[in-house]
Amino acid sequence: MAFINDDTKKYFVARELLSKETCKIAEQYCLFKMLNESQTEDHQVPGTHAVYADSLIETLLLHTKPKIEELTGLSLIPTYSYYRVYKPGDVLPDHKDRSACEISATVTVGIRYIGKSDDYRWCLHSYVNGEKRYLECNVGDAVIYKGCEIEHGRDKFDVDEYSYQVQCFLHYVNADGPYAEEIKYDRRPSIGFKVKESM
Repeated sequence: MAFINDDTKKYFVARELLSKETCKIAEQYCLFKMLNESQTEDHQVPGTHAVYADSLIETLLLHTKPKIEELTGLSLIPTYSYYRVYKPGDVLPDHKDRSACEISATVTVGIRYIGKSDDYRWCLHSYVNGEKRYLECNVGDAVIYKGCEIEHGRDKFDVDEYSYQVQCFLHYVNADGPYAEEIKYDRRPSIGFKVKESM
């Protein structure tokens, strides 16, 4: 499904972008990292464990690139990866992303909902012609979207204590677009480095 210049086609849900087995590994890995590393600062969701350019998620960034290129019909350059382990009460405020997120995938890699029915899903939402639309994903599914163009966010994560949702973010720029050279690798020497080049 290639993107077109139409608000209704600036995002779509890609089912099973990652296998269940890959997601199970990534979920457990991110939970262990949360247990063993000091809290990182996330300006969008304060107090929530989040990591920029983690080695495993950077690997997924490269691993999924061919599939996302096929789905979008674009040639892509990876910029960076990120993950969050959302906790009860978290809200992701509505926002548009920076230029390094021209084409993005937010992948649900793990969920644990306590106090909810089995069919509950904590969804990303976006807007089409002012109408709020919820994009439901199961483990392995991803929303692929034009991060700089569409406003998106998440309502309050209304679940009981000890619930979580592990979300990986894979960001790219269009190789034929305006950010290709300027934002390549998010201004790092290459994918896998945490430190950006001096600007």
